[in-house]
Amino acid sequence: MPHQSSRSAHARPSLPWRSSRWFIRILAILLLATVALGCAGTLAYQRPLTVINWYDQWRLWWAGIAAREVVIDGVRLHYKEGGAGEPLVLIHGLGGSSDADWGQVIVPLSRRFHVYAIDLPGFGRSDKPANASYAIREQSATVVKFLDRVGVRQAHLCGLSMGGWIAAYTASTTPERVARLILVDSAGVRFEPPPDRALLDPGTTPEDFTNFLKVLFFQPLQLPAPVVRDFQAQARRQTWVIDRALAAMLTGDDALEPRLNRITSPTLIIWGRQDALLPLHSGEKLKGGLPTASFVVIDRCGHMPPIERPEAFLREAERFLSAASPPQNEYTLIP
Repeated sequence: MPHQSSRSAHARPSLPWRSSRWFIRILAILLLATVALGCAGTLAYQRPLTVINWYDQWRLWWAGIAAREVVIDGVRLHYKEGGAGEPLVLIHGLGGSSDADWGQVIVPLSRRFHVYAIDLPGFGRSDKPANASYAIREQSATVVKFLDRVGVRQAHLCGLSMGGWIAAYTASTTPERVARLILVDSAGVRFEPPPDRALLDPGTTPEDFTNFLKVLFFQPLQLPAPVVRDFQAQARRQTWVIDRALAAMLTGDDALEPRLNRITSPTLIIWGRQDALLPLHSGEKLKGGLPTASFVVIDRCGHMPPIERPEAFLREAERFLSAASPPQNEYTLIP
């Protein structure tokens, strides 16, 4: 009888107190995970760009690109840094950032160069002081001070749109700091008709945003509605900085035409053939002021070659920067 009673106890075991405690803990973890997933889902719907940015930060970190900060003239400047080799500074365009404009090319470039991708004052994750000047000359001075702070005597500069203007201005005022210069769909030279401020406004409706993308890209992507809404909301918060910068640009005080002959750095100009914001003839005018510069035109590409045609951009940029003797006065059409 005792033996039979023992078998019966094994057949229907009671739950020990310690097991109950762990069961409660596991249940609590599952509940917390469910709540977290629900919150993440809500965040992904309400602020999808935040979630996308988190992923991009993780992706860059995993590839060895560090997010850093430095303070210049009391302004906190955010930048990405990674890689080994000759220093290369990437300068974003108006309304852009190191992530938005260079996110697809930072990692490949870091395999051959020591890359610094900065968020200019007023943009990206950097401070946005309300009383600051956002003129080209001020942004150029910030780039030079940034080089001083990170201990770089001379670097390659690569700028997109407004960033190209800043890079070229820097090369004209402090040529000893710029080894080689890449200007990508660069602003800075006058052409007719001048670009309309409305072209840079993503608006408030899906139709507005579609028209905005058509200005920047030859083949714009169709984005989900939550992403469009979030982008438009963020753009509205940055309108004042863009207006301040544009007002300074339109004075003509920092125009490139009278400064181009001071640029001694070997220069490569890259242009999207279907750029609707800064059309190809403005790039040709820029080339006219830099007679030794090489000119690469990328077909089926709008204003943002590092985003729309990153492979073509990387191939031409790396070829130019790595050449023992940089090519001069070449004209190349990339199909």
